[in-house]
Amino acid sequence: MTVTRPRILSGLGRPQRFAPRPIVLLALVSCLYGLAQLLLVSPRLGIGWDEAVYASQFSSHAPPAVFSAPRAQGVPLLVAPVVALTNSVLVLRLYLTVISSLALFGAFSVWLRIRPGRLVPVAALLYGSSWLSLFYGNQAMPNGYTALAAVAAVGFLLLSERSRLAPVGLAGSLAVMSLMRPSDALVAAVPLVVTALVGLRRRRIVTSAAIAAGLAVGWGQWAIEAHARFGGFVTRLKEAGEHNGTGWNVSIVEHARALDGPTLCRFGAECGAVSPVALTWWLAIPVMTALGLWAAGRRRHLFPIALAAVTGLAMALPYLFYVDYAAPRFLMPAYALLSLPIAEAVVAGTRLRRPVAAVVIAGLVAHVALQGAYAYRMAAVNHRDREAIDAAVQELRRMGVRPPCMIYGQSGVQIGYHLRCHSQGIIQRFAQRPPAPHPAGAGAGRAGGGRVQEPQAAAVRHDVARGRPAWPLEGPLPGLIRWPPRRRAVARSPAGAACTRARARSAPEPSALIRRSGRAA
Repeated sequence: MTVTRPRILSGLGRPQRFAPRPIVLLALVSCLYGLAQLLLVSPRLGIGWDEAVYASQFSSHAPPAVFSAPRAQGVPLLVAPVVALTNSVLVLRLYLTVISSLALFGAFSVWLRIRPGRLVPVAALLYGSSWLSLFYGNQAMPNGYTALAAVAAVGFLLLSERSRLAPVGLAGSLAVMSLMRPSDALVAAVPLVVTALVGLRRRRIVTSAAIAAGLAVGWGQWAIEAHARFGGFVTRLKEAGEHNGTGWNVSIVEHARALDGPTLCRFGAECGAVSPVALTWWLAIPVMTALGLWAAGRRRHLFPIALAAVTGLAMALPYLFYVDYAAPRFLMPAYALLSLPIAEAVVAGTRLRRPVAAVVIAGLVAHVALQGAYAYRMAAVNHRDREAIDAAVQELRRMGVRPPCMIYGQSGVQIGYHLRCHSQGIIQRFAQRPPAPHPAGAGAGRAGGGRVQEPQAAAVRHDVARGRPAWPLEGPLPGLIRWPPRRRAVARSPAGAACTRARARSAPEPSALIRRSGRAA
């Protein structure tokens, strides 16, 4: 008698002798995600403004930077084990690469019990290969972890009728979201609560209580901090709204302009024109989502895919219609959740005839290549900018800047973190008009005349007597100044000497610099 070994169908509908288990594919995607971060972005990328603010809160070597009203303590808690031991940005990057890769695996693995098969690894690949996920994966920023927590939260909600531990996972996911970005967690909770009360047949109260408990963790901490540091909960909410320019706004065009960078599209940042290629990719998202919902309906598992799509859309709406500027990372939770219906469309497409399957696979490859190219370019641009900041740090160290000190300027937060100084940024309240030039700018122009510039960075010693002048430095950043001066920093040319003497008579004291700069972002 002849025994025939059963054959397994591949994603293309053709029989194969071996098909890896979905969890193995998901683990492979997660490992490749971490490797892509190291290759495309590089762990040697310098620290950014927001990262320096978060990292400094529990740092053992630098004083905490000003923590503005909209921020939350999720990222400082995440990086605390590293920054409490070392100030190495390289170590921080490697740590976050591992954490983000594990988070990608953990969040999407929840869905393997809901949709077994190739859909979940494909969804993880779609999200993990986006330039936002690659670029921010090893950075100390909250949006990526908010996105993955949202994916896990929806999955745990769908499992709450089958598993007694699912409400615990749901509460934990909402706790992570609310610690990272409380407002995002609140928005995501709306469709989840509605689903728990209307869509579930049993354990409705337990599931709703889990959602409330998760929200209470982050919002409770945020409220306590509001009373301790910001004068009350309502005051902090108002200040956070002013900072982010909230209200009825349509920022779809700004988001479209920022699809391929920069990381921020508001005044002070050159957004550029809308990229036709990036716009085509963006417009394909709703089309593929609709196709995925249709395919899920035909296979009789529409409910879980529809819930992911509705929650993703809900988390995108505030940033498209309520915040008056665009940062591509704001839409990361929406992209993560929409990757599930899009993966449904991709998997369904690969089961069709070979020409259709080939087109679908080509589109998937094009997505990975395009987003990888964007990630590499954004990393290169930011690497050059942050190299200049590192050079400024070395120059200030050479000139003897050491604690106690104050760093003031556009890159002051990053420089202050490296030099163990207090810091104050100058481009702060984006919701208001840019600050008008003040006498500090007069002391920041280049020696020898020319257009007056706002200081890029300044070192201000706490123990300097009032009224001492600030002198321009020869450094990598224009307008770099040091307080107090040293003779070697004085301009050598007669014209430069005349300018510095004039600036010395009008140079403000350090406290004036800080008063006029506003609060930190």
